[in-house]
Amino acid sequence: MKLDELALQIQNMRKRVALLQRQSEQQNTQEDIELVTEVLKEIHLALEELQIANEDLQQQNEELSNAQQALIAQGQRYQELFEEVPDAYFVTDTKGLIQEANSAATTLLNVSKSFLLGQLLEIYVLEKEIIAFHLKLNHLRDHAKFPDWKMQEWEVNLRPRNKTPIIAAVKLVAIRNQQGKLVGLRWILRDISESKRTQSKLQWAEQAMRQALAKEREFSELKSRLLTITSHEFRTPLATIHSSAELLEYYRHLWSDERQNTHLRRIQKSVMHMTQLLNDVLVLSQDETSKLEFNPTPLNLGEFCRDLLEELEQSDRSQHAIVFSAECQCTSANLDAKLLRQILSNLFSNCLKYSPIGSTVKFSVTTANDQAIFQTQDSGIGIPPSDIEHIFEPFHRASNADNIPGMGLGMSIVKQAVDLHGGEIFVESAIDAGTTFTVILPFSTNLHV
Repeated sequence: MKLDELALQIQNMRKRVALLQRQSEQQNTQEDIELVTEVLKEIHLALEELQIANEDLQQQNEELSNAQQALIAQGQRYQELFEEVPDAYFVTDTKGLIQEANSAATTLLNVSKSFLLGQLLEIYVLEKEIIAFHLKLNHLRDHAKFPDWKMQEWEVNLRPRNKTPIIAAVKLVAIRNQQGKLVGLRWILRDISESKRTQSKLQWAEQAMRQALAKEREFSELKSRLLTITSHEFRTPLATIHSSAELLEYYRHLWSDERQNTHLRRIQKSVMHMTQLLNDVLVLSQDETSKLEFNPTPLNLGEFCRDLLEELEQSDRSQHAIVFSAECQCTSANLDAKLLRQILSNLFSNCLKYSPIGSTVKFSVTTANDQAIFQTQDSGIGIPPSDIEHIFEPFHRASNADNIPGMGLGMSIVKQAVDLHGGEIFVESAIDAGTTFTVILPFSTNLHV
């Protein structure tokens, strides 16, 4: 029974008692007794109904108390769960004004809960992302009428108080009333900076592994090509050595000294050619296995270039006119002698190889501003424009050099040696007009004595 029903029943009973009282004043004694009896019955009945109503009220009060305790317990449990969530948990209005925040949220942003409440979440977003953050919230509010809008996920860069910025994964859930209207937002934020760094490291490791595998495949192909080309290139000088040695063995007693010397020079030239091939292969192999080292020492460039030029002139047998010039302002230069020999011998040998007999080949060296400048110039067949960008690749040979012996390793070795010096190399060429190479090498300060 409800309280208003009980009040109505009591009012009706009072009216009934008052009516019986008026009637008793107008009746005789016997009638008074009957009236009083009737009144007592009415009162007894009313008391019974009041007792039942009281029991109903007690039961309802007990149920109400139990419901209130259940609500309190549920609220406490919700608050415990709210606080125990390991991720930062915010409840905001539709504009992002913070209404609730758990302990993880205060830890994430490094501020107290009392300071968080009533603040806009956007004040912790990096300045460069605030506009994008606004656009996302506006987009969500504009599409709030669509019931399918339940949860959104994205990433945002946050700026905790007195801490370095972090990357946070955002999960945004809509809060709707019974009519389905958007009334608030639930935010779950998780710091994923470390996982992003780990992911970046894994990607880097994966990329490094792919590069290593590609390098290994390239090296395997390189060794195969090297074996094939080397075998082919060695056949010609070996055949020359074999035939000249055989002829000398059987006919030297019948030949003049000049004819014997001709075959001896052929043997010497073939040996020098094979030596150059072996040197190229050795340098390439050392570079591929990361054993090619840079060991600069003080050098007298004028003397170094003259000695090297004298060796190359002997192999040329005066078939070309060689012009050498040196303008060295310093007496010593800090360069790697072994690598410099590879650079200059390959460049100058190419000048002799690709120039017609009787033509002029120029070689110069100058020093200025703590660097050496070497230049070779010939009037040979030149390099086609389509080949110039590939001349420093291993085994690449110009399309107009098919009839000239070579492995296509020389220029690759030159480029590697120049790079180890931290220098630069430039080429200018025209078909049938010659080629000019310019090498600039800075003097090193890390000497190996």
